[in-house]
Amino acid sequence: MNNNLVQRSGSDEDQKILVIGAAVVDVIIQLDKLPKTAEDVIAEHKETVVGGCAYNVSNILKQLHVRYGLFAPVGKGTYADVVKGQLLHDGVPIMLEDGAADNGWNLSIVEQDGERTFITIPGIESRWERRWFEHIDLGAYDYIYLSGYELEGPSGPVILDALDQRKDTAKLVFDPGPRGEFLDTEVLEKILGMRTIVHANKSEILALMKEKDPQAAADKLMRLTHEPVIVTLGGEGTLYCAPDGNGLVETEPVKVVDTIGAGDAHTGAFIGGLARGYTLKQACALGNVIAGKVVQQQGGRLQL
Repeated sequence: MNNNLVQRSGSDEDQKILVIGAAVVDVIIQLDKLPKTAEDVIAEHKETVVGGCAYNVSNILKQLHVRYGLFAPVGKGTYADVVKGQLLHDGVPIMLEDGAADNGWNLSIVEQDGERTFITIPGIESRWERRWFEHIDLGAYDYIYLSGYELEGPSGPVILDALDQRKDTAKLVFDPGPRGEFLDTEVLEKILGMRTIVHANKSEILALMKEKDPQAAADKLMRLTHEPVIVTLGGEGTLYCAPDGNGLVETEPVKVVDTIGAGDAHTGAFIGGLARGYTLKQACALGNVIAGKVVQQQGGRLQL
């Protein structure tokens, strides 16, 4: 993979991306392995940072100098203050504020092998309102990112109804996440029928499609969406399944320190590549490069 793809500057010719979702606070701790019930263990606090799928994706787009907007609610409270302060520090315009509740936070537990477990305390980012979409022009965007976390519960129909305002040529990029298999059937069917590119990891795609093989799961899903399906396979690379052919984009081996944010980093770089006119294979390769950089550092933040 040519690192010039990573270094290329953005331009007015890049298509515009809207990232819909959450910005929350991640409290990251590390321990040898997850404890058993009633076990008493000691962990090390690594850092407290702003995260959330939408924020992580937008952070990668910012690093790649791709045009985007972050449509993530900022509430009122202790965690909202942290989120707002980080966005102001990043120079990211705050597009949505609502003082009805605080932002949520995650306890992110990292084991010695780099694998992570999340415990989430939801906040305002899980309570989407129809009125929030009254002051944004969804028709101005070419790609719209959405995570499965935001489609759970009452928020799902609210967001999907609002997405009817998008322009006909806009493509949705949907990351079902680990909660995708638990989405309401009607919500899942609607999101998959909206010119949607699905971007998931191996375990997510298998659970979503109830298959045992990622290629079979991707093929099955593409027959529903008629759009590309992207499956990240960790050190094996990235599988893509598209109407005009399938392929595997291999990745360079790296030492894994922490997998937090790796999936979001891959998604962000993949969307950024598409917005710059990259082929599907090139966009997957760019995702591999960026995700490979993220897993070699502590936490999900990346500074290119």
